[in-house]
Amino acid sequence: MTRLRHTARARGFSLVEVMVTLFIIAIGALGVAGLQLAAMRSNHSAYLRSHATLAAYALSDRLRAHPAELAGTKIDTDSPDGHALFADWAGELNRTPLEKPADKPLATLDCTGAACGAGHCAIIIRWNDSRAEQPALAAATAVQAGGAAGRNIEALELRICARVPS
Repeated sequence: MTRLRHTARARGFSLVEVMVTLFIIAIGALGVAGLQLAAMRSNHSAYLRSHATLAAYALSDRLRAHPAELAGTKIDTDSPDGHALFADWAGELNRTPLEKPADKPLATLDCTGAACGAGHCAIIIRWNDSRAEQPALAAATAVQAGGAAGRNIEALELRICARVPS
């Protein structure tokens, strides 16, 4: 009879053991959920950055194909001023998922030579990325709301200096 009691005590789990196991599994699941959220934010930011990069290179290709059309001009997407090449590109840019920041135009083209030097055009594309967390490297190029440190990024900016043949 003592043998039966001894084996009966050795079987099964206590309620405390089950609760500790469930607590450890819950902490692990919360960690995985946090990692998934961070990955989704980073993936969305990379998606928007890819669109901005492709749009900037598309405009630089158009500038190389038609170098005299925009020479010496400084225009933005808010007022393309009758430049058909830029207006057509701005229309394509507006169909991308890039969201215009509240205080600046979505894109600016500066072919005056002031930003990048003679023979170059500066292509600047800005987009709202308020869902992203503020990474350390992007903070240097980010335009922050009110200039306060530690806030989320309101707008990211991509600058490309494209050499235009003369």
